[in-house]
This record gives sequence, C-alpha cells and structure tokens, in this order.
Amino acid sequence: MKAKLKIVFILTGLALFGIVIFQIYWTVNAYKVNKEKFDANVDIAMRKAMDDCKKGYFDSIRRVIVRRLSPPETTIKIDTLHEKDTINVQFRIYFSNKYTSILTPFNITTPMLNFYRKKITHNATTAEALTEASFYIPSLMNDFTVLMGMYDIQSNLSQLQKFTKNDPNVPGDSIRKFDSSIPGSIYTFPPNLRAADSLKLQRYFKDELQKMHIYAPFNLSISTRIAPPSRLNSHYSETSEYSYKYHGFTLFHITGPEFFVRGIFRNPQYTVLKGMVFILVLSKLLILFTFFCFYYIVRTIIDQKKLADLKDDFINNMTHELKTPIATMTVAIEGLQKFNALNDVEKTQRYLQTSRDQLVQLNSLVTKVLDIAAFENKEIELVKEQTNINDLVNDAIETEKLKATKKVNITFTNKDSVEIAHVDKVHFKNVLLNLIDNAIKYSNEPANVSIACFMDGGNVIFSVKDNGIGIPADHIRLVFDKFHRVPTGNVHTVKGTGLGLSYVKYIVEAHGGDINVKSEINEGSKFIISIPLSNG
Repeated sequence: MKAKLKIVFILTGLALFGIVIFQIYWTVNAYKVNKEKFDANVDIAMRKAMDDCKKGYFDSIRRVIVRRLSPPETTIKIDTLHEKDTINVQFRIYFSNKYTSILTPFNITTPMLNFYRKKITHNATTAEALTEASFYIPSLMNDFTVLMGMYDIQSNLSQLQKFTKNDPNVPGDSIRKFDSSIPGSIYTFPPNLRAADSLKLQRYFKDELQKMHIYAPFNLSISTRIAPPSRLNSHYSETSEYSYKYHGFTLFHITGPEFFVRGIFRNPQYTVLKGMVFILVLSKLLILFTFFCFYYIVRTIIDQKKLADLKDDFINNMTHELKTPIATMTVAIEGLQKFNALNDVEKTQRYLQTSRDQLVQLNSLVTKVLDIAAFENKEIELVKEQTNINDLVNDAIETEKLKATKKVNITFTNKDSVEIAHVDKVHFKNVLLNLIDNAIKYSNEPANVSIACFMDGGNVIFSVKDNGIGIPADHIRLVFDKFHRVPTGNVHTVKGTGLGLSYVKYIVEAHGGDINVKSEINEGSKFIISIPLSNG
C-alpha cells in the first residue's frame, strides 16, 4: 500500500508540474499574441490620428477662408459680362480697409458653383461654396493665396515701407518672410510650432487609443528628420514614423517645416496584461482548483489507507476480545464435563458464574459494536428526560467497581450541588461507564479516578480524571476517531476495540454538548464533558 501511495504522489506531482508548465507556456504565448495586437493597434491609432489632424487642418482652412470671404472684410458681387449669357458669370471680390481696395475677378460659372454648393450639407452661403470649390480647383486656391497675401501686405504697408527702406532691391522671398511676420497673416507660424503640433497630435492620438480601449501612457517623438525604428520587445513599443505637415493655426503650409512623428510606449506590458486579466484570473483559478482536486484525491487515499489500517487493528482487537471469553467458557464447560464438577455444587456454581461473566462481557462487546453501527447510520434516537445526576453517576461508579479486576478508588464531587439534567439516561450512563472504564484500564494499580460535576453558565460540566499512563500529544486529537487506539507495538496489555470514545463523542454531541481531553504522559488524563443543563 505504501508503494502504491508513493506512486500516486509521484504521478500527482508530475501532473501538477505539467499543468503549471503548460499554463506558463500558454500565458507567455498569449502575452506575445496580445503584445503584437497591441503594437498593431497603436500603429492604426497613429494613422487615424494623422487623418484626424489632416481633417482638422483642412477644416481650419475652411473656417479661415469663409471668414475672410465674408463681410465686412470681403464683398462678393456678381457682374454679368454678357446679359444674355447667364453661364459666364464672374465674381468680383473687394478687400477693403482704410488703406486700399482690391478688385479681382474669379472665373467660375454658376453651374460649377452650385455643384460644389450641393456638397455642403446645410444651406451654404456663397463664401462657403467658393471655399469648397477651392479645395477641388487648385488655381482658385492659388488665387485666394495670392489675393489674401497681397491684402495682408497692403494692410501693413507702412511696416513694409520701413522693411524695404534700407534695401530697395528686396527679393520676393524676403517679402514673404516679412508677410509671415505679420500677426494673423496666411503665412504666419506660431513661435512654439512644434509644441502646438505636439499638443494637437497628442489629443487626437489619445482619443483614437481610447476608442480601442487602450489607456497606456505614451510619449510623442517629433523630429525634423527620419530616425531609424527601435527594436520592439515585451517592455517597449512604438508606432511607425509618419510625416506631419498639418500645422495648426495657419491657413497654408507653403513654407512650413515637415515633421516626423512617432508614438512611444515604454511600459506597454501593464496594459497588455490588464487586457488579459480575466483570462489570467480564470487560468489561476483553474490551477488552484486542479491543486485542490489532486489534494482531495490524495487526502482521500490517505484516509482510506488509515481506515484500512484501523479496520485491521479493529479485527485484531476483536479477535483477542472474542477469543478470551470463548476460551474461558470452553475451559469452564470442559471442567463441568470431565472433572465431575456437576456433583460438586460449589465448583459448578463457580464455573457457571465464570461462564456468565464472560457472556456478559461478550454481550457488552457486541452491544458496543451494534451501537457504533447504529450511530454511524444515524439510527440512535435519544430519549431525554429529567435525570438525577447524583444517582446516575453513583450507579455508573458502582457498576465499574463490580467489573474492576484491580484495586480502584473512585471519588465523586458535585461542587455546585447540581441535581437534575435533561439527558438520555441509558446512553449518558454508557458515556460515563466508558470514561470510567478507560480511566481504570489505563491506570496502574491502585487506580485513582476523580469525577467532578459543576455549573458553567447554562451548562453542566462533568470531568473524569485518572492517574494513568496518559496520551501522547500527537494522538490526543485522534482518540475520538473510530477504531483509533494509541499504538503499543505488538503488546496488547489493555484490551479494547477503539470504539468507546467515538461512541462517547457522538452521544455528547447528540445532547448538544462537546467533549475535550487534557493529558500528560505518566501524569494521567482528564476528559471534560459540557452539556446543556435543560432541554431549552
């Protein structure tokens, strides 16, 4: 049995080890797959953020053009060159302020303008329709650029004159440079251009990440030249590097720099693991459940082995217990038959009394076994009644004194003069008989047994103390187990079945009480019973 149990332990350990290794392998590979998915998603988010920036950039251009084509800055007039020809209509746009007025025709027909007007969802103004058309007609957008640039310069003519006074041969790029220095000019870039772009792009990128339920912290790398990609690993992620020309707060990016943007995640593993938390928790619960199942199986096997050992001990003890009265009665009967004991009245009575005593012992042994079987199957029904404690204890003491084969001294003290308890008289007397009997059997001669009774709250306490050999500490918690006996090797100086204390515990707990034991080797043992005083 030990060899088989060892094999079970080895196989169980290998199975658990295999399960743990498999779970670790699965978790690592699942992390790699989720990490690759994370890298792909953040790159998609960056592309969408770029699209958002482009859309936002062109939306800002629309707003600026519409504003500058609208009154009071601009007045749009329809001037028909040929009265009967309603198709060739020219629009004349007047930019007016205190310095100058510019008249400029734009060649766009009415049907064309209406075509682009229909692309706008709401009832668009002429300025809005012209703005929409400029995004599809490059020449029209170029006209707007030149016209508005000229207007900006004309509006700041005094500054331009000062700018060109020192050098009358100023080239065109210098004029544009001057134009870009004018606040609100179509060529104006903010001094903190990269920071402004970074804030706008970071906002768009964060929004796109949140749509994908990604909340990992990130940094944006913005440079003026292409940088080589870094090597991705489990603790680092980055997006591809994208060209960025959609500078905010300006109308056109004619002279704007080109930036290269990359999103960097230095600790993405926490976000990846967070996305796996549900699966990881289920995996760990599965491992724990598997451990529990194997533990339960092994524990059951060990308990079955203990039960088998206890049954073997029980059979051996029962064999000794049964053989003794049978052998004694056999000798007594042979004496009556072979030694003419029937003619000797005194000898006949002695042999018969011996046989009777052995039958009583045999009947007691069988009764114990039947009682154990009964309470194991929950067949014992207690008949509780008002019982005189002094009479019950004294009756048990007298019974044990008559049975004793050694000199005994049994004392009983009712400290609180408790008179009545609500118990089953028969079974509770058997409880006392078992405890007193054990106290006598496991004590040296003379056996000194002290029985005490007192009150503790609403409970009555019984204690049975002896001066016996005591119980080893590692067996105290097992003495109430069925069939358990403290091992003494192959020597059986004290007869027993290992059922008595198991029966005692069952009856006490059936009364709603509990039983405890205190013991020291060679100092004796003390069993303490606590049961409710009344039925209520």
